Amino acid sequence: MNEHTVLTIFVIVSAVALTIQMVTLFALYKSMERASARIEGAISRLEEHSAPVLDTAKAILVDAQPKISEITANLAEASALVRVHVAQIGEATDEIVERVRVQAVRMDEVVTGTLERIGETAEFVQNTVVNPIRRIQAMLQAVQAGIGFLRRHRARAENGAHGSPDEDEMFI
Repeated sequence: MNEHTVLTIFVIVSAVALTIQMVTLFALYKSMERASARIEGAISRLEEHSAPVLDTAKAILVDAQPKISEITANLAEASALVRVHVAQIGEATDEIVERVRVQAVRMDEVVTGTLERIGETAEFVQNTVVNPIRRIQAMLQAVQAGIGFLRRHRARAENGAHGSPDEDEMFI
């Protein structure tokens, strides 16, 4: 094969390849055109159906926006008030706890002082009243025993009889 023939075959093959490419690209263009038309139709239907929904949502948002702003402002004000009240309650609670602590300390001091005074009073009564009364009572019993002994001794002397030794031992 000569050079000229090879070149001719090459040109024919190239022309056929270009023609196939051109037909393929044209078919691709046509299918894209149809797909684009279908997509545009779907988009227009979607816009038709979604437009009322979007308009309603927009109207709701426009209507609700001032209410949402008012609610947000009210919540901010309420939370500020709650913070103030919580702080006041905390301060009042701290003050109450401190007062209770002080009163508990005072009560402890009063109870401790009272118990000490009761102990002192009991000791004073013991030393100034009970112990002297016991001594006086012991002296009175001793005097009574002595008087009883003298009476028995006199009674025996008057009767002339002398008492039995058992009675004297029992006295001691």
